[in-house]
Amino acid sequence: MAERTRTGGMLSMSNYGPAKYACRECRRRKSKCDRLVPSCSLCDKFRRRCIYEALSKTPLTRQYLTEVEEELARTKALLSGLLPSSTRNIGRTGGRGLTSDTSNPEGSSEQPERADIPHSNIGSNIAAEVPNQPQLRVFSASSSSSGQLYDYSERSQTGVSHQASHRSQDAVMSMETPPSAGNANFEWDERTDNQGGDGFVDGMAILPSRSNDGGYLGTASGAALLRMTNSQSGGERFDMPEPGRPFETAPSHQSPSVPFALSSLSQLEPFVDAYFSLYHCSYPIIHEATFRAQFMEIIPRPTCNTWQVLLHVVAALGAFTAAVTPTDVDLALFKAAKTRLTIDVLETGSLILVQVLTLSSNYLQKRNKPNSGYNYLGLARRTAMGIGLHKEFPTSKAPSLVMEMRRRVWYCLYIFDVGAIITFSRPLEFPEQGIETRLPLNIHESGITASTRGTPSPVAETTVYTHLRGQATFHLKTNLIYNRITSTSFPSAADLIELDDSLIGEWLASLPSFFNEGAIQAPKFALCHSILRWRYRNLRILMYRPFVVGKWMLNAERGPDGLREKDDTHVELAIQRCFDAARESVELISSFWEQHQKTALACWYGVYFLFQATLIPVICLRNNPSDLAAHGWREQILQAVNTLESMAALNANAERFLRVIQSLCGCYLYPRSNGWEGPIQESPETQIANLYPLMWPTLEMAQLDGVDSAFL
Repeated sequence: MAERTRTGGMLSMSNYGPAKYACRECRRRKSKCDRLVPSCSLCDKFRRRCIYEALSKTPLTRQYLTEVEEELARTKALLSGLLPSSTRNIGRTGGRGLTSDTSNPEGSSEQPERADIPHSNIGSNIAAEVPNQPQLRVFSASSSSSGQLYDYSERSQTGVSHQASHRSQDAVMSMETPPSAGNANFEWDERTDNQGGDGFVDGMAILPSRSNDGGYLGTASGAALLRMTNSQSGGERFDMPEPGRPFETAPSHQSPSVPFALSSLSQLEPFVDAYFSLYHCSYPIIHEATFRAQFMEIIPRPTCNTWQVLLHVVAALGAFTAAVTPTDVDLALFKAAKTRLTIDVLETGSLILVQVLTLSSNYLQKRNKPNSGYNYLGLARRTAMGIGLHKEFPTSKAPSLVMEMRRRVWYCLYIFDVGAIITFSRPLEFPEQGIETRLPLNIHESGITASTRGTPSPVAETTVYTHLRGQATFHLKTNLIYNRITSTSFPSAADLIELDDSLIGEWLASLPSFFNEGAIQAPKFALCHSILRWRYRNLRILMYRPFVVGKWMLNAERGPDGLREKDDTHVELAIQRCFDAARESVELISSFWEQHQKTALACWYGVYFLFQATLIPVICLRNNPSDLAAHGWREQILQAVNTLESMAALNANAERFLRVIQSLCGCYLYPRSNGWEGPIQESPETQIANLYPLMWPTLEMAQLDGVDSAFL
């Protein structure tokens, strides 16, 4: 028997009999090894270091193969972007192109002067052969268990070429990556109610699916910024907080059920009341008096099955949004609605169907089925145009209430659709031409009835239609900004500041005095007024955060062909506006949550806007924890953490986001005996690469050469 001792994962054998497996060098070169110990014949001949390893079998599972495929795709994309064309065959040769003797079977000619290069030094030899490229450190097989094969943290301060710097900045500006090898079509399946599996996707488009089956989400989505900030190995352990750290709560999930047998529709009355008490104040897509009269059968209910669907969707939204404790009753109510929504309904067109599809889409998004909701919105938009909701009819003799309801339904659909598009960062689909529908009047609900013939005068106070008008005008004004920041050529800081002043500034000035920034609202309108304040600040964060990332993550030096002095001034102003919007968002949301009723609807919007705002100080703190502004960043993060901890009881996403914050910058929030933690060591490329399995994918890294950068 051969004597064997294990040292650092390698086997050292005495000279008694052949080894069980070929040596490492022969396996790498695909040569036939005679397995003699302590050194095989080929290694003796060419004076190579002969090492025999104990091989361990990899698990033959679909999950493991998918991880390997994704890692290979990521590696090839990174190498093709960083190495010249002469070395881009590495991905096709399996790494053998790294040396001149790519394949040496037994008996073939080998070059001794090249063969004695140690395997662990291959990366440094590549850097020597390829001038002006970032130095790569290639880990051996025994050190790549985490899946991180390439580390860019040892880049030379003077060896990074202008081209590589340009590419890095473009990558930051884009914040997009390709789909995984296992799901190149961004396919998804949201038919399950399980929200804890690998395929989980949150309706806020912030935390991506680990299995990359969450559909396409682009640069303006909340997940885009997370692509660049995760420092965990492989970028797929967001849900695992460190033991003993704060922000840990226990998740809970109950099976959906209705706590009583539905023997009569009248049993849905509490849920209908809940819907109109809260949700209706923000999104008045239904005429309350008419709907309640139909529900109580004061007037005949519509005979179509679609009205029954609408009733159950309204009940589901009421049960969910007005809840002050966790509930799953709404899931059962929405399931009852879906059983009544047959495929035959899609062969009809009515105002009720538009209401059903629009409300269903919003409910599904809030219940973490964003792609399903997005599909419902598409059906709602086509149905709405099919019945002419986008047109005005000056000669129509229809009652004023009918015409006004058409406007309300159209603009509720519009703000839901545009809001979802911005959340998921997908292309705007509403046409710019041919839309004639006027905004709904700002009147009390009793101001127009079925018998009203004239047009009532608007009132100078907040009504259930004030928020609808405010958000609709916001999107109508600012859609140009969204189109610009999601285009291939990212606008300059000067252009964005001009758009901000002219579009967002004009919109703010156009708000009525009773609904402007500082106006005090009645309790029933406090939430919708606050959401509007959070919303426009969120757009400013999306506009300016690439400049924050460029400064605090890239920290790139400006060359002689870089930004001019006046452009530097605009960049600094853009960064300051992003900081201000993030800080104000954290303060406003935390204050609202502390002072007002804590409902699931308020929690959903609060979590969504709060987490996106918190990511700004998070990425700054982890990249420069000793900056003079670091104290303010820590205060913002800790304030957001306290609010999210309170929100976690009503929204599971809050708990997930807490774990993300902990994993990203937990070590920078609390001082140690030897001082604050140092800045994160990963380069921008590594931070992007590490997060690849969690990204909402869009664009190949190798394609980023054609993307214009606002920094160059």
